[in-house]
Amino acid sequence: MSTYVYQRMPIDDVIPGMILGKMLVTQDGNNFLNEGAVLTLRVIQTLQAWGFRYVDIREEVSDAPPPPAIQTTESERPAEEASASPAAAATATVDVPPGFMAYYQTAVQIFKKNLGRARFVRDGFEVDDIRQMVTECVLPLIEDPTVMDNLQMAPHSEDYLYHHSVDVGIIAGCLGLWAGRPYREIEELILGAMLHDIGKTLIPLKVLNKPDLLTEEEMNLVRFHSIRGYKFLKQNTELPRSILLCALQHHERDDGSGYPLSVREDKIHPYAKIIAVADVFDAMTSVRSYRRRATPYEAVETLRREMVSKLDTQICTIFIDKLSQRFVGDVVELSNGQQGEVIFLNRFDSTRPMVRTREGDFVDLDKNRNLSICRMLHS
Repeated sequence: MSTYVYQRMPIDDVIPGMILGKMLVTQDGNNFLNEGAVLTLRVIQTLQAWGFRYVDIREEVSDAPPPPAIQTTESERPAEEASASPAAAATATVDVPPGFMAYYQTAVQIFKKNLGRARFVRDGFEVDDIRQMVTECVLPLIEDPTVMDNLQMAPHSEDYLYHHSVDVGIIAGCLGLWAGRPYREIEELILGAMLHDIGKTLIPLKVLNKPDLLTEEEMNLVRFHSIRGYKFLKQNTELPRSILLCALQHHERDDGSGYPLSVREDKIHPYAKIIAVADVFDAMTSVRSYRRRATPYEAVETLRREMVSKLDTQICTIFIDKLSQRFVGDVVELSNGQQGEVIFLNRFDSTRPMVRTREGDFVDLDKNRNLSICRMLHS
């Protein structure tokens, strides 16, 4: 078993590649960055931007006991940060690699900072900051074959908009990579995906975060976010039209049933088609206060139905194929309460696999249509 020594170090002295020894928390107790995170240059810059002056560094050596848990004190951070609740708020989990979490949490922090500015200060929105984050934090993630597994297991805070935007950026980037698009386009696609919901920063928080069903007036306000996002980016940035259309068209559908303009497939930008798939999948598999989180299997079933006339068939096929390759070995719970492991995929429908239960029974979901996978287990 590894033994570590810990050293408290000024943030300005930290060298990229060092390992965080103790979880960083805000004054109000929210987690900021997990223990074990790799402190890349971008992560260090983020910590400096948030006002952290000291961190605990972990080094693997011999026979040294770890120090007690440390909470950053008032004197070690600016007053405005002490009252904030940074979006990283993610509890430590052994399932998610620290390297993934370091990149992911940094991306969420940078995105939250900029979208927060977009909500209150129009000229404070820094596109270049987000571009750099895409290059340094997101591109390394999409090349990891376990990225979708990690994304599903990564703890998310209450800041749904920021996590969802980063999630959609990662998923869209994966889709661009799997579809064989050049890296220049993938970077542009990821940026467009992360900004697809920027119009929601212009919606009152009481509507955006409402746990109950929206009224018709509130629903119309939310549906208008596509147009507002498009106008915001057009007026406040010099981004190319392809990225502006990501904000405008990500709810459009090939059969013309989408919104806000009800355009059809040949009028929808290819980036927006990719983002639509990523958006549907992440929205379904995310935790929300008003509904149960769907499993990847349930989300794939929805994509199968939608690709018939609404979502791009080629993009959905690529996505489903890649996701399905990682289904074998999943530990799941069935709708009858039994738990087991996916051991074999149905060739024609990967969402109805063969499951070996903990009792040793074999359940073929393709033949047992009254059963379904209702929950993912990570043990």
